Amino acid sequence: MVESTSAAAARKPSDLVPRLVVAAIGVPALLAISLLGPNWAIWLVLTIAACIGTWEYTRMTLGSPLRIDAYAAIIAVGLVLGLGYWQDNTTYTFVAAAFSIVALLSLCMRSAVATDAAASRFGHLSAAAAYCGLLFGSLIVLVMDEPLLRGPWQGGWLLWPMVVIWSGDTGAYFAGRAFGRHKLAPRISPAKTREGAVGGLVASVVGAYIAWTVLPLPPAITWWMVLAFALPGAIVGQLGDLAESLLKRSVGVKDSSRVLYGHGGMLDRVDALIFAGPWFVLLKEWLQLP
Repeated sequence: MVESTSAAAARKPSDLVPRLVVAAIGVPALLAISLLGPNWAIWLVLTIAACIGTWEYTRMTLGSPLRIDAYAAIIAVGLVLGLGYWQDNTTYTFVAAAFSIVALLSLCMRSAVATDAAASRFGHLSAAAAYCGLLFGSLIVLVMDEPLLRGPWQGGWLLWPMVVIWSGDTGAYFAGRAFGRHKLAPRISPAKTREGAVGGLVASVVGAYIAWTVLPLPPAITWWMVLAFALPGAIVGQLGDLAESLLKRSVGVKDSSRVLYGHGGMLDRVDALIFAGPWFVLLKEWLQLP
């Protein structure tokens, strides 16, 4: 006898408790590292997150168990982000990235089950390394300061885009529930609506202004700069959310992993954030902000 969906759902344990536990541990830890810790601690957290994201990406696209070339991609991301942070000479970072490509292709020849699958496998490995290395790397560049010291603005620069993105997530959810009528991208993410997207943008901008008054950010930032950071950052963040939804739909998975119990995977939590990172870096550089 086939069990009804409602009966199965009734017995399914709620993930509310693990969600709250993870948040209760993760949020204070993130605040402490960002606002009180040395700058290298933020680098370490972001690098670990990037390596986890690479692991998730390769598992989704290449399947499990992972082969040696997939582990090489994870190590390559950590190595390149480490050299980029700890070495002033960009030559070492470039050479490490170049040798990573050589190593991945060499190991791919060993790991590919069939010769005609090698190009596809190498493409997935390269995409995983670039996706996580570059996007998480942009957040490292955003907060980079003297490694052994606590930078005066490091907490603000890390937490500000998080507030922008996660305020937008909350606003999109409630606006979509209240006003959602028109689908945003039904083939990619059927639950998202255009009304929710607009509500998310408004919430991102509001959250950005509130965070601007609370977080340690350079005094040179003005009201129009807040809008310039928040609105395009929120738009790019929504594109990042859709991009990861497309990736997961293409490989037939609901979550990138279960590494954050009750919250899904690392990429599930930061897909929008890491897409917004490059915009924050670029605008910060254009405006010559410390």
